[in-house]
Parts: sequence; structure tokens; C-alpha cells
Amino acid sequence: MQSMSAIKPRQVHRWRYAYAIIPEKKDVMFGPVGILGADVYTIHFRDVAAVVSDSHEKTFEVLDYGIPHQAVLEKVMEQYCLIPMSFGQAATEPDIKMFLSRNYPKLKMYFAKLAGKKELGLKVTRKIDATIQEIAASNLKIRAMKKQLMGKSPEKTYRQRLELGTNVARELEKRGDTIAKDIYSRLRGVSVDSKINNNLSDEMILNAAFLVEKTREKEFDSLVNRLEAEYEDLNLRYVFAPPFNFVNIRIRR
Repeated sequence: MQSMSAIKPRQVHRWRYAYAIIPEKKDVMFGPVGILGADVYTIHFRDVAAVVSDSHEKTFEVLDYGIPHQAVLEKVMEQYCLIPMSFGQAATEPDIKMFLSRNYPKLKMYFAKLAGKKELGLKVTRKIDATIQEIAASNLKIRAMKKQLMGKSPEKTYRQRLELGTNVARELEKRGDTIAKDIYSRLRGVSVDSKINNNLSDEMILNAAFLVEKTREKEFDSLVNRLEAEYEDLNLRYVFAPPFNFVNIRIRR
């Protein structure tokens, strides 16, 4: 029999780290999959629940905890339509319950919007060398400028080469904008909502998110494949992601 001094008291945590909101009446345990291996469970108001874990801390660094935060969302998405919480949302249990009750109508509206749908994040990048070669071959002005520079000293043709580079860059931007608008427009046709985000590199011409009915995911995939075949100097890649682009909700501002 253990002595009383050998029994460790249960730790009391003030903060609850919030990952998501789900439509659920019953208590759910997701296991020790949270930040720092904490158990992930639910806090309820009526038929909505916050997915949380206990925490000593109120503030979090995304570089340290961004990956486990995402991992919890991916696990929860296997079973539920979810409203993702912005990274680093921690509050007391009473505050979370109050948040659920005050925002109940808005949460129900979000669930109605997201039910039966997926966020698909698409990134379109160009194979830069192939694109420049195509521009040099198809643009009459650039082709003529290149011909004039052939066999001439770089030192003596510095200004002309600088002008050529400027024209190529301008044509790259123009071509990228035109293609991005075409791809975005066509994929919007099989989506219920969409959003354009900032590009992450010079090679990227489109960084967009699409909210797609699960019943139309194969149609979306087929269209992405057709677009990639049509634009041979591009790479089109998309991933299934939590719907951060279509809901924006925080416990604390």
C-alpha cells in the first residue's frame, strides 16, 4: 500500500489550449496527442464543443508548437467537421464555455457553411527556365533583342542586356498574372468559395484556397490535372487543410 506522502497530487492547470470547435454533445477523448503530449478532450455548450488540452502556459511560439497544433487538427478532421482556432488560443475553462455560449449562433452558421466540404489549398509554381525559354521563343520583341546581342561583348551591350532582362521580367509577370487568373477562375467553377493568398516565392504565381463539396473533390482533382497538362511549364499541387481561409474565430483578440 502506498503511503500518503508517495501519492502525487493531481496537477491543476489554469489554462486550456484550444485547437478547434466541433459539433458534438458528448464528451470526447482524443488521447495524449496535444502540445507536449497533453490529453486532448472536449468542453461543451449545448451541441458544440471546444477541443482543448490542459496547459501551464498562456502564450505559445508557433515555431515550437505549430506542428503539434496542426497534428491535432488533422486527427480531429478524421471524424468531424471542425472550425479551427487560430494558433496560440489559451483561456480558462469558464472563459471557453462563455465563448461557446456567446458565439453559439455564429458557430452554428459556420458549421452549416463547412458541412460536407473540404478546404483544398492550391499552389501553382512555374518551371522558371522552361517559362523563360518559351517567352524568348514566342515574343517577337524579345526574340529580336536576343538576336541583336548574339556574338557581342557583354561590356559593350550592358544597357541592351539590362533592357532585355527588364522586358523578360515584365513578360513573366504579365504571363503569370494571366495564367493565374485563368486557373483561379476555372477552379472557382467547381468550388463553393475561394480565396487568393500572397505568393510565397518568385516561382509561385498562385496561392489559393478553395472550399469544395466532398462530392466534387474528384472533379476538382481532374480539373487540376487537366490544367497542369495544358500549362506544361507549371506545377500545380493542392493539399487538404483545415478551413482557416473560410472561418476566422478567436477566443481572445
